[in-house]
This record gives sequence, structure tokens and C-alpha cells, in this order.
Amino acid sequence: MIPVFPIIAFLLNGIGGMDNNILRLNIPPEPNLDPNTVCKTYPALTVKQYELCSAYPDVTASAIQGIQIAVHECQYQMRAHRWNCSTLEKKNKNPYLSPLLERGYRESAFAYAIAAAGVTHQVSKACSLGKLKSCGCDMSMQGQIHDKFEWGGCSHNVEFGEDFAHKFMDAKENAGDIHAKINLHNNKVGRLAVMKNVMRQCKCHGMSGSCEIKTCWKATPDFRVVGDVLKRKYHKATEVNFLNTADNRSRRRLVRKQKNSMLLYYEKSPNFCDPNPEVDSPGTTGRFCNKTSDVVDNCETLCCGRGYNTLRVKRTERCHCKFHWCCYVVCQTCTYNEWVTVCK
Repeated sequence: MIPVFPIIAFLLNGIGGMDNNILRLNIPPEPNLDPNTVCKTYPALTVKQYELCSAYPDVTASAIQGIQIAVHECQYQMRAHRWNCSTLEKKNKNPYLSPLLERGYRESAFAYAIAAAGVTHQVSKACSLGKLKSCGCDMSMQGQIHDKFEWGGCSHNVEFGEDFAHKFMDAKENAGDIHAKINLHNNKVGRLAVMKNVMRQCKCHGMSGSCEIKTCWKATPDFRVVGDVLKRKYHKATEVNFLNTADNRSRRRLVRKQKNSMLLYYEKSPNFCDPNPEVDSPGTTGRFCNKTSDVVDNCETLCCGRGYNTLRVKRTERCHCKFHWCCYVVCQTCTYNEWVTVCK
């Protein structure tokens, strides 16, 4: 199936202002991003988040889309694990309503970090698209540098993206207990995963395709890069043992002394083998497994010793999804005919 958006861009460029209805293109109209359409339709905002949304509804819409991008990336990164982020894709688009995010598991730490990273990433890019009233390109890098390149173009505004993610995501944590402190820490890990991987992109200029000078700008990394970084941190996450700590002040110090780059958790994860609504676990019955694998998606591990069936199936799923400003997703549909092994 041919991707939708490049065709749309070509047609719109070639035909100018012709109406989308005449072209018979199924393009969602440019949304009216005000507090009524954004803040009142997204559930479970805290008072602080609602105030922030009311002041910056367009930025908040981009942040919400960043959370959805993060959920999709979470599903990709955890696709071989017993817990695979599937329950975070809620119909109301707010994964924070999941009971799992109320716990202190390693998986919860990963979910918090990747959501904060998604908001940082998406808001930073939206600034450079000129779609947000509150920010634009990052113009802090200017002038010619060595090696025949000069700063120019439209740098992604990562500073603004990080600041908004900090305010919007951290506003959920009002309790001040160890759970909130660790969530704040993991939010920061997610934001830093974007900021520390900002890269320089360049375009060459010169006669006959030569590269006499390069114009360069700062760009956020592809979000898959951020997901890979956080997945490695998930495997290296540090358990915080505060059971023997006397008071809350000592607990806060215990969190603060951990490295900013480490994910933290304080509660042993369940095995996620069986359905358990208390931790938002769907179980692994019906999951595809790999009988020849020697890693976590092997049938013995993923099926929790229950065994598996081998079936010939035709399955259809969304694939190659692209998120577009604002605020919709265009996916292709992929169909597979294959022999599969499925957990009992």
C-alpha cells in the first residue's frame, strides 16, 4: 500500500489551494485548538495540568500526541515481553489511567520515562513547524563554525520542549511520597534521553552539487533512537530499597543520590502470566511466541510453561504508522499469512 502523506503533499503543492473535498482526500481538517477542544476532552488532567492546558492548548495538544507516540514506541520496544504495553493504548488516549502506573515496577519506570520523552520530542518538533503560538525555531545557535559549516535553518526547540514536558508531566505528582519522587526522577530520565541525543543535521550548498558550505541545525533524534536508549536503561534499572529508611527526608535523599541517567523502581514486578486487572495485566494467553528463540519471546518463557499451539493464520494489523500535526495518525494495513505459535 502506498503511503498516504507523500501523495497528499505532492497534490497539495501541485494544485495549490484546491479544496480537499474536490480532491477526495481524507485529510482531517485543521483543528481548532482551544481549551474547550483540548483540555475538556482529555480525561484525568490534574488542576495544574488543566491550568497549563488552558494557557497553552496548542502546545498541550502536541504533548498529548507525544504521549501517544510514546505508547506506540513502548509497544514496539516491549513486544517480546510478557508485559508489552498493550493495555496503555486506552480509548481515552490517557495511559496514566492504567493501574500499572500507580505501582513502582520496572515496567512502570519505563512507561513514565518514555512518555516524558515523547512529550519532549513532539513539542520540540512542533515548535520548529511553526504551528505553536508560544515557540518557534531555536535561534540560539548562529554564525559560521569551523569545517565549512554555519548554523542556520530551523533548529528544533528542545529547550522549550523539555521545559513544557517538565511542567506538564511533573504536575501529576502532587503527593510528595516515594512513589511521586521516583516518578519525577524517571520523567527526567526520559527528557534527558531526548536532549542528550540531539544531533546536527546539515544541508550542502555550492555549484554543481559541491559542498562548499553546509548549513546546519539541531534536530531531535528519531524517536526509535530514544526508545532504544530507554530500553537499555530498562534492563539496567536500579531498585531503590527504602524499607529500612527512617523518614521521608531520608527517602528523598536516597532518590536524589541516584544518577540522573538511571531508571529507578521500588517494587518487584509480577510475572504478568495471567490476567490481573489490579496491575492491568492481560496475561499472555493468545500471544505469539517464537519456539526457536533463546531470548524473552521464546515459547517456554512467554507462555509461562503452559505450552503453545501451532496454527496457520491470516492476520491483519496496523503498520507503518505516521503521526501528523495535529492530531491524527495515518497507518497502513499489513496482512500476513503464516504459521505461528500461540501461547495456550
